[in-house]
Amino acid sequence: MGWRKANFKGKEVWVEVDGEGIPVAEGGRVPIRYSASGGAKIYRAGAAGVELAAGKTEDLPAGTSADDAAAATTPRPEGPGRPAGRGSGFGSAGSRTASQAAAAKVDAHSRIAALPPETILAFTDGACNGNPGPAGAGLVLKLPGQPVIEKHRSLGHATNNVGELTGILMALESLDELSVPSDAKVVVFTDSDYARGVLTLNWKPKANQELISKVKLLMRRRPALQVQWLAGHTGIAENERADALARKGANGSGR
Repeated sequence: MGWRKANFKGKEVWVEVDGEGIPVAEGGRVPIRYSASGGAKIYRAGAAGVELAAGKTEDLPAGTSADDAAAATTPRPEGPGRPAGRGSGFGSAGSRTASQAAAAKVDAHSRIAALPPETILAFTDGACNGNPGPAGAGLVLKLPGQPVIEKHRSLGHATNNVGELTGILMALESLDELSVPSDAKVVVFTDSDYARGVLTLNWKPKANQELISKVKLLMRRRPALQVQWLAGHTGIAENERADALARKGANGSGR
């Protein structure tokens, strides 16, 4: 653990990061502080609003929790026209309240329903037994008027983050294999803060750089493609299926 410089609402802050230099998200929020001095107040900000700056991870003196200020730094839930993130107030999978789960499900359904009918939908997920450990990736790909495509892949010994990124890579590779035009409207749904952050929010990871670069290269070839965060395990059938496929891969069941 350590701290890296970042930008939040136009101000320079420090954000707590893990050993890979990735912000430590819990319930969609990350610890930030406005000062590197000892005793500085540590707030919790919506992860989607924090943009990492160039620089290395540093050890800073202990700060002081300011949990009472959390509500002031967490964005309100996004509507159908705005990209959702885990800072939406939907909580974390496995610890959501019933109301948070219901809100997350409504948000997902409404955003999917608002997309034009010609939109290609890809639901991706990653899984890992142990993290690191046996890992896998899953994909559910829906092209209008065509049968649903399902894929999974075993990744050997890897991390959950590798699984999440590989799921998105599988979606992009599948589009190429199917000769889908580069200007087609595609939305890739992931429940990974990490994947969305390193691919679209300028997070600068220390690990998986080759895989991230490969995914970004394929993304750049599709200007109409979007990567959106979707709350996991809220009853969205395609998301649940992608999770099951990823677990199948993690359990060693082929490609």
